[in-house]
Order: sequence, then C-alpha cells, then structure tokens
Amino acid sequence: MAKDLLILTTGGTFDKRYPEGQWVTEFTFPPGQESAVTEILRRARMAPEAFACEWLFAEDSTKITDAQRDIIANRCASATQRRIVVTHGTDTMTRRIDPETGKVAATPNTAATIAARKLDKTVVLTGAAQPAVLRDSDTDFNLGLAIGAALMAPPGVYIAMNGLVAPWDAVVKTVVGSFRKFEA
Repeated sequence: MAKDLLILTTGGTFDKRYPEGQWVTEFTFPPGQESAVTEILRRARMAPEAFACEWLFAEDSTKITDAQRDIIANRCASATQRRIVVTHGTDTMTRRIDPETGKVAATPNTAATIAARKLDKTVVLTGAAQPAVLRDSDTDFNLGLAIGAALMAPPGVYIAMNGLVAPWDAVVKTVVGSFRKFEA
C-alpha cells in the first residue's frame, strides 16, 4: 500500500537554524515549510511512495500551546494512515524531570494529549538535541528509530529518543536532556 506512514513535523530543535556567530541564542525555522525530514529520508533512500510528510507548524516546544497540541492530536486522529511519526521539540514532547524538585513535572505535553484520544494507531514522537543542519546532530538516528518503531510497534503512543523506544508514559526527559524509562 502506498503512503502507509505519515510523518508530521512541528518544528522543535529538529528543524531549527541558527545564524552564524558566537553566542547566538536566536533561531529561525526553514522557509517554505521544508523540514529536514525530507532531506534525511532522501539520503536514507526511503521510497517516496512509502510515506507522506506534512508540515503542521514550526514552533519551539516550550512555546507550543494547548491549541497546537490539539492540532497535532486532531491530525493524528483524522489521518488515514495508522502509523504516524511526529517530529517535536523535546521539552514538551512527554513528561520531564523538574530540575528544581527532581520529580516528574506536571506540565502539559503532546504525547499525553495524543494518548487521551485513545486512537487505534501507532504514533511515535521524536526530536533532537541538535538541529539537523549541524554536523553532530542526532536527527537522522532519532528519525530512523522512530520510523522503525512506527512500522513495527502495536497501537499506542511512543517516544523514540536516544536509542530508546517506549510508551510515552514510561519515559521522561531528564535534567541533563536525555530520555530514560521511568517507573513511578
């Protein structure tokens, strides 16, 4: 079947671009709604007829609103594809450890919003610690991991980061920025 996999892009570090210079803190996203996903999959020689890719918006995950989380969840729900990858910023992708308390933070996250829909689909969220345009980026690895998980895992919402694939509610982002399994 054609286009069995849907890849939704939402910005995050995955697609950030920084101007050249030292100590740059400002960033932009690519013009023309062109995600790094397109180039990564071209280099990986993934058959174009095997997936559809849609740009939903480009936002740093710390600025994603509940309305934008609903856009992502609604698109997952309305998709004809049953296997979906979402590229997303890592700060609000799933639960995270609060650096001040060391406990799981009770902040809004996109994985929980999607999971609340109880879709009979496999949805995998992934992101990056370094933008795709940087040489030492983890985007290619994380995207490949997420695609593999989306194609093989049973229905549910998953996180694919740092070589880890697990249900969203069993994963946290740590204070140092890596992802790990977490049991309450």
